[in-house]
Amino acid sequence: MRRNLRRMVSWSIGTMVLSGLLGLPQTWAQNSQTEDQSPQIDTQSSQSDSTDPESQRCLESTCRSVPLRETLVIMGSKNIRGVFGGFEQGAGFGGGAQITSKDAIPNLKLRANFLVSSWLDRRADLEAFVPHVGSHRNHIDVWVSYMRRNRNFFGIGPRIPRDFKTDFGTEQRSAQASFYRELTTHLQGGVYSQLMNTHSFRGRNKTDPPIDESFSGDIVSEISQWTPGLFTNTKILTSGGYLLYDRRNDSLGLTRGGQIFGRVSTSDGLKDHDAFSDYGWNEAELDMRGYIPIASPKTVLALRARGQVKMPKGGSQIPFYALSWLGGREYVRGYETYRFRANNVVIFSTELRRTVYAKTDVRGVDVFGFADTGQVWGDARSSTDPLLVLNEGFSPSNWHSGVGGGIEYRHTRHLGARLEAGRSNEGTAIYVSLSKGF
Repeated sequence: MRRNLRRMVSWSIGTMVLSGLLGLPQTWAQNSQTEDQSPQIDTQSSQSDSTDPESQRCLESTCRSVPLRETLVIMGSKNIRGVFGGFEQGAGFGGGAQITSKDAIPNLKLRANFLVSSWLDRRADLEAFVPHVGSHRNHIDVWVSYMRRNRNFFGIGPRIPRDFKTDFGTEQRSAQASFYRELTTHLQGGVYSQLMNTHSFRGRNKTDPPIDESFSGDIVSEISQWTPGLFTNTKILTSGGYLLYDRRNDSLGLTRGGQIFGRVSTSDGLKDHDAFSDYGWNEAELDMRGYIPIASPKTVLALRARGQVKMPKGGSQIPFYALSWLGGREYVRGYETYRFRANNVVIFSTELRRTVYAKTDVRGVDVFGFADTGQVWGDARSSTDPLLVLNEGFSPSNWHSGVGGGIEYRHTRHLGARLEAGRSNEGTAIYVSLSKGF
């Protein structure tokens, strides 16, 4: 019954995708979104005020840079409309419905999103967005969220074997607020704060052993089995800021130009009854992307370098599900999703993209080859255990790499579909996504 339900959800989302690609009017195509854009502006009336071309892409969508970079792709222009996205990799295809006030309230946009993935992950958001705060360049976004997710887990460290593969679920309730400003035409900056309550539990995958067969949320004699935050409630308060410099151009063919994103934040655990609450870390993230045309807009060399560093405060811990991670469609292809976890991560990706069929300036079919590499390091659980001390250092022996290729269909400037395969020392992994890649 559960498998049939998953199949029904998958087919429903797939039918929605297909009908959107084949039958929706061009107004939807103009309002669609790609991943990792600048934060949202959601009103037709503000188009003439905005000076940032990337902000124009978020007129009818929800796209944020903090706390996580995400985009919800909108289908339709009514008060009730379809939505794609809303989940990180590993959830399958995600989508649902959005209810919005649009222009009913001057200078205030209310939205409610109800989302589900083909793997039955669930999410709901209630949002209030103020597009103009004293100036058309200033914006405030406030929202509360509920999410229930299932993810892979192999352990903590850069050399953890696949033998420990299991999965876990999380149920998260959070409240967030951000203020950001279009500093120049291509530069955006902002500050944010988030309060998140998370409970973790056994995953629903019956083909893998339960997570508590190999790992424990309590400090045990075998310290490598300790998984901070497992089977407990955590309450984390995070505050930070970011800058986004975006000079990408995808008005003709493949994306060209570049983008630089930087973010810093600090997180602290709050007391939650008798649960372990000694969590605290400072965090920095840098994500740089470049797109170099080769002879014509039909051939582009795409480059990406991303680093994320999480530095525990004193002897505090980081919940295992909040650690940096590597592996999957977005971060080193050729490995299973969330294959490696640790405090820090660095990745490098290279793609050579070639358009083989162009129907319009933006719609077409591309082929690409890629090479990815990266590593994780850092472990705050012990400074004396010999096994965990090995996780601390950045080491030449801890690089994980994958190569492969695939095919991409670009429907609009902001929406596409990809089929790609990556090969690593652990085998071959195939990924299907509604994405135009990085």
